Amino acid sequence: MTKHELRKKDGIVSPLIEQGQSPYQIITNHPELDMSVRSLYTYLDQGLFTARNIDLKRKPGFKPRKCHKTQITNRTVFEKRLFSDFSELRLSSFVEMDTVHSSRESNKTLLTFFFTKEKLFLAFLLNRCTKGAVRLIFDRLEKRMGTYEFLSVFEYILTDRGSEFGDPVALETGLDEIQRTSIYYCDPMRSGQKGGLEQAHTMLRMVLPKGTSFEFLTQWDVNLIVNHINSTPRESLNGSTPYDAALETLGKETLNAFQLKRIDPDLVNLTPKLIRFNH
Repeated sequence: MTKHELRKKDGIVSPLIEQGQSPYQIITNHPELDMSVRSLYTYLDQGLFTARNIDLKRKPGFKPRKCHKTQITNRTVFEKRLFSDFSELRLSSFVEMDTVHSSRESNKTLLTFFFTKEKLFLAFLLNRCTKGAVRLIFDRLEKRMGTYEFLSVFEYILTDRGSEFGDPVALETGLDEIQRTSIYYCDPMRSGQKGGLEQAHTMLRMVLPKGTSFEFLTQWDVNLIVNHINSTPRESLNGSTPYDAALETLGKETLNAFQLKRIDPDLVNLTPKLIRFNH
């Protein structure tokens, strides 16, 4: 490769790595680079680009999570809702649900969802992490989408045992008393049972590192972060983005109800600068 060709490739690769993009993402969106992901890693190892290995986003790893949440104490909640009950359904696609907490300076919390088929990630800002606040998001989404569309999209939800999810009947019961979803719970300390959402949280934490206060966040900020995550291509989707995969299966109206937009591939930024630039 000539010095001119190397400089040209560096001009594409290094700025995107600085924006938190992965080698896979860059190669997928820039076939004109004419190199494999492995080659790109090799060039980075050899110091041929301005970006360095240390600049790459960390790869997610899974460890049993230490439980910092207030857990559901009413054991009757879990009747016919255990992970073993969920496994018997043998579902090919479902929705995973969790919450991500702010630093101790703020009560604000993010309610998150992950669609296992489309790899689509959603997040909604809660002023307090309570059962009522979670129910309010469900009601708001049902109003936007309509009850039957909500039921179609959120038919089965798998979540953890945080106390904010301690009233499954309230979440399952729609505005017109129609059952709009079915809630199931992971086993204790088994966050890997909803591993897709854990991976999405890893991307979220690239923009909002642990210890970040959510006090300054608005839902507009959260939507922006979500749109950048959903505009990142996935190997599991054969290079497609979650947004495009969901557009095919869920449809434009549903994505509009989620307030999602496609981000230009070269503008995708998965670093804290994404929010700093917009304030």
